[in-house]
Amino acid sequence: MVILTAGYWIFTVIGIVSTFYTTLLCAYIIKKYTLKLKTWKKLEYQLILFRVLFDALNSFISAIYFCFNIFALLYPDTIPFNFSFLIALLASNFLEMRSYLAAIIAIERVLATTIPIHFYRYRKRISNIPIIGFTISTGIASYVVLFGFCRMRFPLEIGCTSFNCATPLCYQNYLVISKLIYASTNAVFSGILCIKLLLLSLNRTIVATDLRKANLLSLTDGLSTLSFELIPSLIFNYGIIDSRSLGPVMGVLRQFGRAVEASVMVKLMKKTAVQQSSESFN
Repeated sequence: MVILTAGYWIFTVIGIVSTFYTTLLCAYIIKKYTLKLKTWKKLEYQLILFRVLFDALNSFISAIYFCFNIFALLYPDTIPFNFSFLIALLASNFLEMRSYLAAIIAIERVLATTIPIHFYRYRKRISNIPIIGFTISTGIASYVVLFGFCRMRFPLEIGCTSFNCATPLCYQNYLVISKLIYASTNAVFSGILCIKLLLLSLNRTIVATDLRKANLLSLTDGLSTLSFELIPSLIFNYGIIDSRSLGPVMGVLRQFGRAVEASVMVKLMKKTAVQQSSESFN
């Protein structure tokens, strides 16, 4: 039986709480603002609501993984770690998909803010299907890299307590490169968006409510990606902090970031719902 450290238990408990919390908030957003209020009809929110769906699936699967992983490590004869690893792989792929979608949203928000007339003229002609298809392909690519190029095989190495520990170095390097691509893209365009919004504020330019809220949601995601994914990933990969005794620390940090984003989105969308109700009453 693998000896689990205090760090493992602390981060795992945080991960379980964060994933269940995020799943509930995302389900609430999808039910109320997508199905009930039909917010998905507005161009500004369409990709963001797709991202919420990916977040809901990722968080739900991650919650199952954190719970199963505890039993797999404590009772390996009952629940093999291979099983919990496959659950973690599925959650990781949904995370990959939502992260690339978030980067695309950041680019979209910059274009909508800097060249709004041209953006809306051409964006309405572009279907969301190719964009969603691309994001799904990034998840499929992870399977191809892991089992095809990196030749991942079962059974897994004995003694691992996390997803990263069980994967080959080849695949870990792939995830780092992939993370740098989507996280840096998100961070760069979020920075551009932040500067543009600051200039608009200084010039006291009136910005449409939906555009402003969509921009704030994108900025929240960019800040979360930078704080809970890119920076921690660089710290752990360069050995500044040894994460081997901390269990699924990277996954937990990401899920905590998703929980923060979901909380911000619920607060912003509530304001939108109140404004819509007032307009309907008038």
